[in-house]
Amino acid sequence: MFSSLARLALPLVLLVGLTAAAQPQEALRGRELKRRRVALSAVTSGKPVVLHVAPGYFTALEFDSSVDRDAVVLGDGGSRFALFEVTTRAIFLNPAMDLGPGRVMELIVPFADGAAPSRVVFSLVTHPAEVDAQVMVSRLPRTADAIQAELDEVRAACATKDAELDALRARSVASGPAGMIFAGLLDRGGLQSERVESGVGQKGGSGLEFVEGWTHRTSTWATVALRVHNGGRESWSPVEARLSLVASGERINVLAVHMREPRIEPGKAALVVVETGAPSWPEGAVLRLELRDSSEGARRLLIPRLPF
Repeated sequence: MFSSLARLALPLVLLVGLTAAAQPQEALRGRELKRRRVALSAVTSGKPVVLHVAPGYFTALEFDSSVDRDAVVLGDGGSRFALFEVTTRAIFLNPAMDLGPGRVMELIVPFADGAAPSRVVFSLVTHPAEVDAQVMVSRLPRTADAIQAELDEVRAACATKDAELDALRARSVASGPAGMIFAGLLDRGGLQSERVESGVGQKGGSGLEFVEGWTHRTSTWATVALRVHNGGRESWSPVEARLSLVASGERINVLAVHMREPRIEPGKAALVVVETGAPSWPEGAVLRLELRDSSEGARRLLIPRLPF
């Protein structure tokens, strides 16, 4: 497996010696030595490989392609390990102590050739019953069995996505006009819609302003839809809306703030929808709306007077 056995002589001697010494103590320590094979693929490259390590035992990772030794990263820099040795085709580990219940340490191993998968991530954990003493990591060449396994993974992923798409389609039908009627969201009281004049908004120093807006009102729900323009230098996303009556200051319960995009990029505009439950305020009342990007409201859009 390795091109330079001489450089690996000391780690291998230590590994063999410790493994032999550990064998009679396995019953006492309650840990079984395991020998594993790990096959990497482009599909599974983003999933960490769980690796069982323990103090008093060596774990040897053997790779079938060259490792970028200088780019290998161990979560704590190796402070919890009595031995952390990296060669071009192998890594040797020996923890100095248990990592602790539920504690996970990450080992990132990039490959030197840049081919996919470009790296493998190991999640190091302490297992009370077993240790991965030898792990053979295969990446190249790809065998027919490996290709078939990857194809099976892709098919399974596609089947999951198809199920999610079917669920979204069903939800779309249910949330259409007929679905709203069946759900009791649209009754004989009908739907009232009014335009919000952009002149009631304030741009202030946040670089945010709304270009146009509409209010929608039924007997069971109400919404304010605003097209917000981000004139600032950083992206913005509203996470909170505060709605209240101007006359009394009474707060109105906001159910959700919706936006199709994850954020509004600088120089762009997007539609923001504020949703409430059944309107508790009289028609034509003047409301105050504040859209905030956090509880502190570092950047906010304030509409001090909103006829609704």
